Amino acid sequence: MYGANRAMYRLMVHLKREYGEEPLVIIPAEGEMTRRLAEEGIRYFVHPVTQWQAVYSTPVRFLCKKIVRKKKIRQELASLISICKKEKPDCIYSNSSVIGTGAMLAESLGCSHIWHIREFSKEHFHMQYFYPQKRVKQLYEQADCLVTISDALKKNYMGKYPAAQIKRIYDGVSSDFQKEKVLPGKRPMRFVYVGYLFPMKHQEQVLDACSRLNASGFTDYELYLVGDGKEDYQRSLQKKIETDRLCQVKLTGYVSDIHELLNTMDVGLIASEYEGFGLVTVEYMLHGMPVIGRNSGGTPEIIQDTVTGYLYDETEGLYEAMKRFMQSPAKVQKMGEAGKRRAKEYFTEEQNAGAIAELIQMCKKGEITCSS
Repeated sequence: MYGANRAMYRLMVHLKREYGEEPLVIIPAEGEMTRRLAEEGIRYFVHPVTQWQAVYSTPVRFLCKKIVRKKKIRQELASLISICKKEKPDCIYSNSSVIGTGAMLAESLGCSHIWHIREFSKEHFHMQYFYPQKRVKQLYEQADCLVTISDALKKNYMGKYPAAQIKRIYDGVSSDFQKEKVLPGKRPMRFVYVGYLFPMKHQEQVLDACSRLNASGFTDYELYLVGDGKEDYQRSLQKKIETDRLCQVKLTGYVSDIHELLNTMDVGLIASEYEGFGLVTVEYMLHGMPVIGRNSGGTPEIIQDTVTGYLYDETEGLYEAMKRFMQSPAKVQKMGEAGKRRAKEYFTEEQNAGAIAELIQMCKKGEITCSS
């Protein structure tokens, strides 16, 4: 239940409860998502869904993936066409650019298609398509609407697919979890970074900043790296923690109730390049935390530099921002309150669901416009 999955789940809940829509979810496996869907009475089919792009390593390995996965996609598409002919959907809704099956399905059925673009797949994850660029461009540009979660993503896709209909709709975050903030008191300042442990999330850069803090005599802090990930990357992070003697750093693993943890934290961190939006950035803000974020992707659209936190470009900037909060703890509360107000004004679930519901209704009527 990381970013895109959480966003899709909460969107479907709103669409069903408040707008009378009846989502039918195609999902590749049973798990936390299907459990929650069942609790909400949202129908789903467990059915294989193969990515139409993958991380590029070597030409030979990529070619092998390409042959195998294109065959799987053809088989899956035939099966899904059969399912959809029985279900008669009004609209196919794709939740990620990493999956192209929805676009091909809509094309085969002559059905409307809304494509939610949530990531910089090439820039962030170094992914490449298994299909020729001409075919990729055709599928993006014939969608009724591409929905991007930030202006940065919209600009990126407009440059690649100029004939595509694109609308930016920010992701929304629920504030239902809010409790009284646990104030720091007499304890070290707590920094937290929530996210999948992955090189492009740059957790190792945060550790470099911590090493700088320690070398400069700023040792009265704690850093919580929250999330699971690839074992080799986790091992490299653990080794760096031990080598640099970063006793302040805690690797928590995946935390199911993230809000309980965030309620005890002081400053949020987001270090990834080309972040499509950053749900966790907004969650930090709703917990009354200022955020230190990399000046890349959609992050600058969320964080107001020097008002709700700090934007940085390199490790030195991250170190300086962390040090600044440690030197002036009063800024934590002041910027945190400003961030909370901003999150409630611009990044709510209700705003997101309302915009998507309107788009779906327009799509059903054949009146869709994606000019903003």
